[in-house]
Amino acid sequence: MPDNRSTVLLTRPQAQAERFTQALGDVPVVISPLMRIEQQPLDVDLTGYCGLVFTSENGVRACLDCTLPAYCVGDRTAQAAREAGMQAVSAKGSADDLVQMITDREIHGPLLHIRGEHTRGDVAAKLRLQGLRVDEVVGYRQVAQPLSDAAQELLGGESTVILPLFSPRTARLFVTGVDRIRAQVRVVVMSEAVKKALLGSIFNDITVARTPDAKAMIAAIQGRIDA
Repeated sequence: MPDNRSTVLLTRPQAQAERFTQALGDVPVVISPLMRIEQQPLDVDLTGYCGLVFTSENGVRACLDCTLPAYCVGDRTAQAAREAGMQAVSAKGSADDLVQMITDREIHGPLLHIRGEHTRGDVAAKLRLQGLRVDEVVGYRQVAQPLSDAAQELLGGESTVILPLFSPRTARLFVTGVDRIRAQVRVVVMSEAVKKALLGSIFNDITVARTPDAKAMIAAIQGRIDA
């Protein structure tokens, strides 16, 4: 008989997936990271910069022991920056919210965006359009990984699978990496941009989180479990 219990399939990098699992409570979870984070040596002189821009906590890890102001996309990234010794503020939202926050603050002097090899949101380019000097440097790589055997088995079964997807690239990696799907898959995405990455795929049961943050994702996941 089909197993109608819901299982959450987390495809985030391992550390983020483990932390997110704790926030989900006692919900059954299978972790299968589709990306592995590889930190890169930060070969840049920070002298002369008046602040750093972060769109991920992985960027923060590339720049420890720094006391510059840090302008962060969300609360988790800001927390990581504070723990690293920076004076951090959070835009509490998306890349566009981060651009707006920095623009509203009328910051003078150059900024440095420490980002991943694969990025989205065009934060530095949008800030340059506002007349700011913003440089970019890659602080980490997001190396693609295949779905685990446990994840493939889950998707090939007959249970209900809740699939949170946090970035367009992860969505694309998932679509191309799955072998067979028999499970009922309910997708929860962090933004419309992630949903757009699923266009043309077999997935049409998609919920977009109310806001692009972990709290809203957890609420949306819980809503799909309870549906």
